Amino acid sequence: MWNSTHSWGKEAVFPLPRILKTDMKSYTRRRLLSLVALCAFAACGGDTTGPSNQPPAHLDAVADLSRTATVGTPVTGGIVVKVTDAGGRPVQGATVALAVTLGNGSTSPRLATTDAKGQATATWTLGTIVGPNEVTATVSGVGTTVKFSATGTAGPITNISLSPQAARLLPAADTTRITALSLDAFGNVATPKPTLTPRDPSLISIDAAGLVRALRRGAATYVVAAAGSKVDSILVTVLAAGQSICTGAANPLELGVGQVLTGVSGSGVCVHSTTAGAEYAIVPFYDSGVPSATTQVEVRAQGVVPLPLPVATMIGSQMLRPIAPGLQRDESFESSLRDRERAEIPTRLQSARSWMQSRRNVSPRAAQVAAVPAVGDLLTLNANARDFCANPDLRTGRVAAVTDKAVVVSDTANPPGGFTDAEYRSIGVTFDTLIDPVDRAAFGAATDIDNNGHVILFFTRAVNEATPAGASSVVLGFFYGRDLLPKTALPGPCTGSNVAEMFYLLVPDPTGVVNSNKRSTAQVLTLSNGTVAHEYQHLINASRRMYVNSAGSTQEEKWLDEGLSHTAEELNFFRAAGRSPRANIDASGFSDPRFLTAYSTFEVNNFNRYKSYLARPEVQSPIGSDALDDDLPTRGAIWNFLRYAADHLPAGQEDTFWQALANSKTSGIANLTAALGAPSGPLVRDWAISVFMDDNAANVDPRFQQPSWNLRSALTNGGTSVAFPLSTRTLVDNAVSSTTLGGNGIAFYRFSVPSGQDALLSVTSGNQPVGTTIQVAVVRVR
Repeated sequence: MWNSTHSWGKEAVFPLPRILKTDMKSYTRRRLLSLVALCAFAACGGDTTGPSNQPPAHLDAVADLSRTATVGTPVTGGIVVKVTDAGGRPVQGATVALAVTLGNGSTSPRLATTDAKGQATATWTLGTIVGPNEVTATVSGVGTTVKFSATGTAGPITNISLSPQAARLLPAADTTRITALSLDAFGNVATPKPTLTPRDPSLISIDAAGLVRALRRGAATYVVAAAGSKVDSILVTVLAAGQSICTGAANPLELGVGQVLTGVSGSGVCVHSTTAGAEYAIVPFYDSGVPSATTQVEVRAQGVVPLPLPVATMIGSQMLRPIAPGLQRDESFESSLRDRERAEIPTRLQSARSWMQSRRNVSPRAAQVAAVPAVGDLLTLNANARDFCANPDLRTGRVAAVTDKAVVVSDTANPPGGFTDAEYRSIGVTFDTLIDPVDRAAFGAATDIDNNGHVILFFTRAVNEATPAGASSVVLGFFYGRDLLPKTALPGPCTGSNVAEMFYLLVPDPTGVVNSNKRSTAQVLTLSNGTVAHEYQHLINASRRMYVNSAGSTQEEKWLDEGLSHTAEELNFFRAAGRSPRANIDASGFSDPRFLTAYSTFEVNNFNRYKSYLARPEVQSPIGSDALDDDLPTRGAIWNFLRYAADHLPAGQEDTFWQALANSKTSGIANLTAALGAPSGPLVRDWAISVFMDDNAANVDPRFQQPSWNLRSALTNGGTSVAFPLSTRTLVDNAVSSTTLGGNGIAFYRFSVPSGQDALLSVTSGNQPVGTTIQVAVVRVR
């Protein structure tokens, strides 16, 4: 029995009723459970008003889910969310990710942390474009998301847009239209629309929709546009019969055939013709320092007439060049190799250079020249073109020929019916007597890391295996920079390296043993030497950057590296064909068997790449947008541009130019600028104009000529000038022609002007006056 004077903690001391012992035990248990629950709920750490240490289970919005704000400004209230656990208690320290999933706005921060109330906050600034914006909030471990939306509205009026920049009513026209828009600071259409008022209401009238009507002729007046506090105006000229279309706009220019005028104002250029059938072009060029940039260009023409029909001229049908090689090179495969080199070599470069330096420090007596393999020797070589240093794909090769500079190796597993040892030897002799001296003179000597004074030419079915069955292009061969690395140097060993200067080359497969792709001996033999010339430049460039010049950037950007390899092909063509640069070679060369063989071996792919550029000059250029841009049009353009640049150097300086590009410690545009001795933009513009002007007219300034090639003849087998596959546009009277120009892109708008008449042309960008990056030229070709 309990004593009535017993106390339990601070529970009141009061008389207990007379109860059974079992009832007292039950009562005691209930009191204990109540106190435990009370402890858990309050003083013992379970207060629901405090933060939880349990994982997040719920994510809810605190701020409004849908709002409206002015573009470019913060949304009132920002982003506020709450994170709770499974019991509904706030979770402190949870990370909330805030992603802009619609519009071009931003949040700050992008990763917000919840406070003691479980709330995370961020500012949300809308983007610059009118319309929907959205931010999605997520928390790791919570399956639901919260989406906040906001509609961006135009800001206050900061500018008035008027189009065209100058309006003209021709003698036969009574009306024209002016487009007037109110714009905010980001170019969005704002309200209210501008009001339009003529200063001389006796000359013209204009309605709210911008329709202008002529009330009398032979004078000009301004239309004033006003919106808010902004005012702008546009000149409207009403021409009378007999007045020049250019009256009050621009002074007429008379161009001779072949003349090129650069630095022309885009606001209005007037061309006067004194000859029937004269043909001109207005040429905008986008001189952007960012090759990946784009801009819109519009050309307006008044007073132009349809172009005259071309006069057909043929040199002779017997002078035909090959239309395409038997095997089209797969350029993307080589591009992927360069990507892996850029990713892998930098981590191994320091140890590789230390390894090379240790070899140089060995005394001359100890640095014995390594033995050159003999014909019949078997070599084990890694032919894995996918992995860089790992997973060697070891192939056994038999030495088929040894020449002064080359060790020619044939994979013992090659398909039957391939090259004979005599054919292998001929390839080695061609390397000794043609490719090595030409490439070496232009780009410098390759390293000799295996100390044998030779380059290995490995003809292996592994190259054939890189082309899928039935593919439209073929992997003809490759150089791989991993073979210039040591196997064991630490850190960054390269167990897959062959530690040799070498190439991997396609082999004949007459019956299609590998992937059912048949490769005739004649096809492969024709293209092998061109492939070697191309890959040898890559080898020279890479090895000298790594070990000779100690370049800060160990890999050249791909567009320029490929341009130099295509130059190597052309230099070998000149030597093999017995021709020289600056000779303006036309289609007549194809009647010479020696020329034709050299062209098929070394030059045909350059022509085909250049044709792909000619189809897209407005959005393609020689300058790659970044290290990843080396597509066919870029390759064709950079080959032709480098040839143009070399041809415009003083006589005797061409090899110095190639040496400077291949032995630079910089890369890309910086390398090109240093080798040219000036920014590349002006020269790229002149080259781009030469693409249209070269051999297209008499008396063309040498600045806009391509001295080595008459490609209008060579690419068309001596056909008509207009058969040249260059993409151009034809202007239509009283119409606007627009296009998008990429960085260093150029457009050619062709037109004709009646004899004794004037034509007025203007160039705008987004219907606004062009800036300094859009350079306008006018040319005459007939």
